[in-house]
Amino acid sequence: MNFLNGYGNANLTCIMEKSIDNTIVRLQVTDSTNNYANSRIRANEVAEGTVFLAYEQTDGRGQSSNFWESEPGENLTFSLVLYPEFLEIRRQFMLSKVVTLGIYAAMNKYVDQLSIKWPNDIYAGNRKLGGILIENSVVYGLLKSSVIGIGLNVNQTTFHSSAPNPVSLKLLTNQHYDCEILLTELLSEINRYYNQLREGGDEDIDQEFLSVLYGLNERHLFRAEDEVFAGEIIGVNEIGQLLIRKEDEKIMEFHFKEVEFLQTSK
Repeated sequence: MNFLNGYGNANLTCIMEKSIDNTIVRLQVTDSTNNYANSRIRANEVAEGTVFLAYEQTDGRGQSSNFWESEPGENLTFSLVLYPEFLEIRRQFMLSKVVTLGIYAAMNKYVDQLSIKWPNDIYAGNRKLGGILIENSVVYGLLKSSVIGIGLNVNQTTFHSSAPNPVSLKLLTNQHYDCEILLTELLSEINRYYNQLREGGDEDIDQEFLSVLYGLNERHLFRAEDEVFAGEIIGVNEIGQLLIRKEDEKIMEFHFKEVEFLQTSK
């Protein structure tokens, strides 16, 4: 058992262990597992597959500087380090597909009506169960490193932030879960899809991602800039843009935060 202390703003007890080819570094308290992982990468101290798991995050981050709320010890908050140098920068959204599909596969046996909401949230019905935040380092048009922050609501039953629709496994099933078991299952499935990507399985990954995409081929209302319009999500293109077919049959392409999902249009 190794105890490491005093790295930046992390107050931690650290145990190194091997689980499904992932070295797990356990942090008692840190501001953000992504921040901590990036600091270790800069110090050249991280092997591919390393997981930084936090019991408590004081400043967990979501997309576009959103705050990720998590009660200490109740949920899974961790970052996974990968070195996908085989992946061209234009294909970087494949990492989002791989990780969200891994989470989906691991959680699907516990929860009904799971889906992946573009770009990278895990939904149960119309409520958010988890999400990811990927931070990439690019060199010569290739991904040098990727820090993949993952938050999954497990046993928390009360949420205090302004997030409109959080939910946890416990709220959905009225069962308490062992986070260690869930972590093992998540890593196993993410590793499986990552290896599939490494071996050139893009087409199968694309098809599976599309099959579980939230709102696919359903009529919904959207807002883009000052326009509210009805349309159908028909897919995601190679660079990760959401494809929406409007009522006039025109197909629009949107980057993250360029379009807002409003509600079902009857």
